[in-house]
Amino acid sequence: MNLRPCTICSARDAGRPARVNPRLCAGCQDWDDLLHVNYCRERADGHAPLNPVLFCYKHNPNWPPARKGNYGEFKDLEFFSADHYYAARAEGGDGGGCIMCSAVGDALRRAAEDVIDGRGMRIAVWRPFILDPAKNQWNVRDEQTALEKGMVPWSQKCVLAVVIATAPPAGEEDGAWSYEPGIVEVVLRYEKWCYDLSRVSPWERTTMDISQIKSWLGRCADEHGAECNGSWIPPWTDLPRGFRLIDVRERRVVTPEPGVGYVTLSYVWNAASSSPEKQNLQLYKENLKELEQPGSLSDAILPEVVADAIYLCAELGKPYLWVDRFCIVQDDPDLKAEQINAMGVIYDRALLTFISLGDGPTPGLMGLPCRPRRQTFRNRSWDLLPTMSNPVGEVRLPLIDMAISESKWDSRAWTFQETALSKRHIYFDAGQVYGSCTKERWQERPSDVDEASWRENGPWEMHQLRKSPWDLSPDSFAAYSGVISQYSPRKLTFPKDVLRAFAGISNVLEMTFKRTLIQGHPEEFFTESLRWVPQPGFLTARRDLDTVPTWSWASWDSKATWDTDWTMAPGIYLANLSSGVRASFVNFHVSDPKEGLRPVKERHQSLELYLIEQKRAALKVIKEAAASWWPSSISDDPMTVDVKGLEEMTKYVLNCAHQKSQDNAHPWPPSTARTPRTERLHDLDEDATAFAALRNLEEHTDTRWWPPTTAKDPETSRQLDSLSIEASALAEGIPNSLVFNTSCAYLKVGPFGRMWFRIPPRRHLSGCAIQNRDGIPVGITMAMAPQLTFDMFGEGKEHLVALLGVCSSKRFMQWDKGERSRLPIHHLNELCLIVMIMEEKDGACRRLALGVVYPNEWIKAHPQWRSVVLA
Repeated sequence: MNLRPCTICSARDAGRPARVNPRLCAGCQDWDDLLHVNYCRERADGHAPLNPVLFCYKHNPNWPPARKGNYGEFKDLEFFSADHYYAARAEGGDGGGCIMCSAVGDALRRAAEDVIDGRGMRIAVWRPFILDPAKNQWNVRDEQTALEKGMVPWSQKCVLAVVIATAPPAGEEDGAWSYEPGIVEVVLRYEKWCYDLSRVSPWERTTMDISQIKSWLGRCADEHGAECNGSWIPPWTDLPRGFRLIDVRERRVVTPEPGVGYVTLSYVWNAASSSPEKQNLQLYKENLKELEQPGSLSDAILPEVVADAIYLCAELGKPYLWVDRFCIVQDDPDLKAEQINAMGVIYDRALLTFISLGDGPTPGLMGLPCRPRRQTFRNRSWDLLPTMSNPVGEVRLPLIDMAISESKWDSRAWTFQETALSKRHIYFDAGQVYGSCTKERWQERPSDVDEASWRENGPWEMHQLRKSPWDLSPDSFAAYSGVISQYSPRKLTFPKDVLRAFAGISNVLEMTFKRTLIQGHPEEFFTESLRWVPQPGFLTARRDLDTVPTWSWASWDSKATWDTDWTMAPGIYLANLSSGVRASFVNFHVSDPKEGLRPVKERHQSLELYLIEQKRAALKVIKEAAASWWPSSISDDPMTVDVKGLEEMTKYVLNCAHQKSQDNAHPWPPSTARTPRTERLHDLDEDATAFAALRNLEEHTDTRWWPPTTAKDPETSRQLDSLSIEASALAEGIPNSLVFNTSCAYLKVGPFGRMWFRIPPRRHLSGCAIQNRDGIPVGITMAMAPQLTFDMFGEGKEHLVALLGVCSSKRFMQWDKGERSRLPIHHLNELCLIVMIMEEKDGACRRLALGVVYPNEWIKAHPQWRSVVLA
């Protein structure tokens, strides 16, 4: 690497004694040259082989350390007590003592102040990490260049990675010492270009410069234009009845005039204050008049995070602040419900949102002048990494995405809508402040770095950043599944709030796409939405809530996914279900608490069109890859013939194949014995190719698994469509329940008995086999965590299984050998039935799991037509 020469190594290589810095003791002389103590010692394995990730705060996994393993232990470092550092103070030649030992000793003394029982402590310094956003260590390679740039003398901000060893508590002298990684933040002043150390001083980072926030807000207002002032919600949508704000100047709750600008506060509710009295202070009917009086909201009574938000509003010149606990009357249930349902409007209309990530040692917006950061040896600011591309130890700020995603705040359900719908955000982490808007992300910069340089070299981003949590295509189910998958794994103090905390997002989705959501499920894509599964590979739990039905994703404390990746059961293969729901035909009714029993207004995917599409594909395979089985009298192209012609063609091809098989002693009907259900069918001969396609053709022709397709008269169709009187009456008495007619069978469901390891992603998955009464597998369930399969289906007993829709499993046909290698790759979509596995109690059913069954096996199970109430 092209770096400046190290003064210590150069002297050694020339056979000269290295210069001695009189301000340093003998053990600290390496610090006289920053390159030597950092790069040269790293190259010579002079630093103990510790894992740097253990010293990091919110480490970015995309920044891997240079060493991948074989790490040492903390206890292997050389530890010194406070007495050692006090003694070293007198060792320096100028009577001032060793400046490095003084700095480390002071850090040890501060750490000891946190130990209230007087236990002994020792400290070991591992290695330095430097903050060098402009890459001066790489770009400035000689003294003359540094002089010309005005960089001599040079002050280098540096983080020392240290380990604190603490003696066992009194009375446990035989116990083991404990070891904790930490940091010491210092500024190293060098009289020459990074050598000749003259001073080591604390790096003060207790407060941020609020002018940085003002500068960003001004730049956003002046340069970003409409992109940072857009709205998810139409402007004619009013703020909710009883909308209140905090008047920052008068320190009281007010009912504002229409159209005033305001700031919102987002925080972790139960971490608002360290004081129980302040934590419990909220707006109630009894104190409403009191809190409307000027000066009533004093810092003495407010939770720290609210007091800090008021201070920052005043500093930024923003007169109004919205905080849920002081702007919603907590004991007025009707008004509170209206306000919660209007959260989307409230955050969408806000000028700016302050966000407390909740990871600091104390509540509040850390880093403000009114809430200075407390500097201890615990790292709450830095990612420290010597990487393969840069072995010099480097200090990096956690990227904004990492800081947010690893925070306590980001794990909470209520905060999802707050960040998704706000225009601008200012995030307060324990040791850093971040900001973002539609066009820009920024991070608090050091006080001695100018904005232009920081924007050029620092972790700054300028592009379209306000990413919608949903796909904006109104005809896409992804518009809903994406946002639900992001929201559903978040945590709630009260599980009953699962849909209330989603209300803001739900209302925005409904207004944006003009479609109703039922218990979090889009009405127009209802069957597809019912195909959710708890995130596979993770142990999950059901929420037993009276207000949330078991068919809703909100009934599970888990990330809801719509995976198309299914596991395998012994004797049955199911490839990736890349299609999701290919046809929906069940007519659902919902027991709406407001409207009573009503039909679900679903936009069905046509079963008839799907069957036609698959018949064409199967006939094409026979014509092009099994020509001897294609009737010579048919010249029409199966891909272009009309529907009536297609039906006649299908019957004729099947009849000819039946006759040919009898003449040639081939078995009929085609079975999986010769062409097994595998994802890829390699090098099948012509007969096997024909039988695979003929079997597929028959599966898409024989629709006895769905009785309405075989009804012979209108009266039969009417009877099949009519809900039973008993089921309708039962559903009307169970709010949010579903009632529908479908084909049902009783089938055994039990664990596979072993786990399947799927890559990617790397995770242990399992599932259950769906079996007929003879124990023969006929289908499989969704993928589940192994423990969940035994908790739900460990007994392997019969369950009611109901048909919901159709999906497909793609089979690829490829030929690599001989003359048939000239054939193009074909594929067949094997028909599969999506089923719901349920348990019955008192006439109503509860959803347990989703599964897939082959149609021919479903017919053999002798299903019955019935009305199902799903609660």
